[in-house]
Amino acid sequence: MVVGIAAGTCRVQTGGEVRDAVLPREIARRQQTLLAVGDEVLLEEYGERLRVTEVLPRRSLLTRADPHDRARVRAIAANIDVVVIVAAAKAPPLHPRLIDRYLVAVERSGATPVLAVNKIDLLSAEELHEVMAVLQPYVEIGMPVLACSAGTAAGVETLRDALRGSTCVFVGQSGVGKSSLLNALDSEAAARTGEVRAGDGRGRHTTTASALYDLPGDIRVIDTPGIRRFTVDDADDATVADGFADLAAVASGCRYADCTHTHEPGCAVKAAVLDGGIARSRYLSYRKLLGGDGDVPRWMEE
Repeated sequence: MVVGIAAGTCRVQTGGEVRDAVLPREIARRQQTLLAVGDEVLLEEYGERLRVTEVLPRRSLLTRADPHDRARVRAIAANIDVVVIVAAAKAPPLHPRLIDRYLVAVERSGATPVLAVNKIDLLSAEELHEVMAVLQPYVEIGMPVLACSAGTAAGVETLRDALRGSTCVFVGQSGVGKSSLLNALDSEAAARTGEVRAGDGRGRHTTTASALYDLPGDIRVIDTPGIRRFTVDDADDATVADGFADLAAVASGCRYADCTHTHEPGCAVKAAVLDGGIARSRYLSYRKLLGGDGDVPRWMEE
């Protein structure tokens, strides 16, 4: 299993030890697309090191659009069971539309989402109630929404229970406390994230490196410093729609099989929005991800 990646090389866990492995030219040239931490690979002896000969099929893969080429995707984490979407209850402000963007990527990955709302210690009881009310649409679609605080350890054991026995990756915008939550789950594992640069063992890894760590409770966490910036700009309309389980649940009632739920008559999704069966915020996020302006359409105001 690949547990760390650097330019032209990776670290693999094999036979109970971690060793360096050289990447062949065809993989090294496109390693951001072809290889991710969590991948299982075939190896051969290559001098004092190993050499990757093949990347094996994956059961799941989290990707993001390449910021320089929307038609290209970058592999973030492979063979994961859970994607933990980390949001801050306060500082930075909570952005449900950003959560919705992550959910599209998680649905496409084949993993299961968990929403961890960090920094609840910064809120009063009334403010926390308001935040959880905003997040109620995610509870209603069956996604675990866990209130926690890396600072006080509130809710950390609940988060640990949700991740027990799984391989997971944390995503979230800068400042939400992704690393702090990892530290709260296991301070020793978190400290090791800065000790070794993947591939050569000579120093700290860069912000573009990724690594896999074993935590108590049979939890594996893939640490990906740059993942907070990923987008789903490469997703087509069908992929975006798949990321909205609440819309998909009623879409079969639409008059047209290829309904986009934006302008067509006889749309069951729009009817559910008006009836309160689908949260307005979720529907507006869907329209925004389809390339709309995100404004409230006239039919919602009438």
